[in-house]
Amino acid sequence: MTIEELHRKIDKEWPKHLEKTRKLLRIPSVSMTGEGIQECADFVEGMLEDIGAKHGQFKGTRSSHPLVHGHIDVGAERTALLYGMYDVQPVGNPDEWNHPPFGAKIVKMKPWGAVLVSRGVYNSKGALGGMLLAIKTMVDNDALPMNFHFLIEGEEELGGHSLPKWVFKHKPRLSRADVAFEFDYSENARGVPVISLGMKGCVYFDLVAEGKDRGGPEAEPHSSDAVIVESPAWRLVHALSTMVDKDQNPTIDGLSDDVQEASPEDRRLVKRLLERFDIDAYRRELGIQRFKATGSPEEIMMKYLYEPSVNINGLSSGFEEDGTKTVLPPRAKAKIDIRMVPNMTIEGTRKKVMEHLKRRGFTDIRMRNYIDYPWAKVSVNEVVSQASIEAMRFHGKEPEVWPMVAGSAPMYLFDQVLGVPWGGVGLGHGANAHSPNEYAVVKGMKDFEKSVCTVFWKYAELSDKRR
Repeated sequence: MTIEELHRKIDKEWPKHLEKTRKLLRIPSVSMTGEGIQECADFVEGMLEDIGAKHGQFKGTRSSHPLVHGHIDVGAERTALLYGMYDVQPVGNPDEWNHPPFGAKIVKMKPWGAVLVSRGVYNSKGALGGMLLAIKTMVDNDALPMNFHFLIEGEEELGGHSLPKWVFKHKPRLSRADVAFEFDYSENARGVPVISLGMKGCVYFDLVAEGKDRGGPEAEPHSSDAVIVESPAWRLVHALSTMVDKDQNPTIDGLSDDVQEASPEDRRLVKRLLERFDIDAYRRELGIQRFKATGSPEEIMMKYLYEPSVNINGLSSGFEEDGTKTVLPPRAKAKIDIRMVPNMTIEGTRKKVMEHLKRRGFTDIRMRNYIDYPWAKVSVNEVVSQASIEAMRFHGKEPEVWPMVAGSAPMYLFDQVLGVPWGGVGLGHGANAHSPNEYAVVKGMKDFEKSVCTVFWKYAELSDKRR
């Protein structure tokens, strides 16, 4: 069967596929609260059963959300790992949504025409449903070009617990795979598919200052006592101020010692990218008047992609409501993330933060750690990278190829743990991930299913040529 014939099969089955994806989206699967998680995991497992995969669920801990896993063997020469996520972020304020957050309603939106509005449709349950339905089309037509291991987690938004444990537990078997794929709606608002060859890592932690650690307040004294009683809030603010300079560039001792310079290959990709990517348009898209970074577009882009950042996600202490209440808070907390680039490490980054604070006398500041992601990177010359590029060209699209992106995801499990190159790209456009009125363009959702088949087809074709 040709790839064009497979695409026509998807056209014919599209109304059924759309309704199946809407059913998936209507199941809440909020990893932060656990709402709907088990029901959604069961639904995804049912989709694997429809494909004919051997399937199951795995929990890393008693309180973890299930990893839905499966395997289908069609006797092919090559085996691929397929990553996906079924969990979503909380809805937030329902009043800010124009349509029910889990209604999967199809409405008209300029300039896109029909769009599907739902929490998770863009990030990333819509793509998950489309990927599985594209594979079902290939299975039903005896056109699957490789064997698959499915790894579909319900904790991506929490940093992941079950997925890493499953991967390490089954490392000998999974590391024999030839490639790993991850698919999303990848077209930007200009209709250009974006291919990412790397991701920054993310270390997330709290820094906590408590009065009791320095003989200060354990309760909440009146603010008039601040003249003679130390404030943990000011203590934490002073500690934080040592971590960046006046331009908010990192000043943590030794933080950049392990940073690897961009390769000549990546520098060429950045130059090529900037021939098409308008960094000033990106600034406007962010809704800001200026970048804090200065220099040429290339200098700003290199800083964005290849330098670490130190960010305060939240600060909390004492009275935070409207109005007044004069108190001296006994505790203060800052939620911090540091974006890591090759070859920074999680443990090394944490250690450098605490040693930096200790040298400046902040021995009382405590760190509370969370689940973190290392960085991940593949070469543009990998078969999966070239297959992704060629697949987009087959559909008449010239993609933007990014050597790195500043976001983070668990792709490190494939290249750093299993030694398996990863990649993937899909047609389709969506927006408002983590925000009200998250949507995906309906026509793009159908095109996405076709492009998944095309990427697999191109990967098999290019692999055969490189033998």
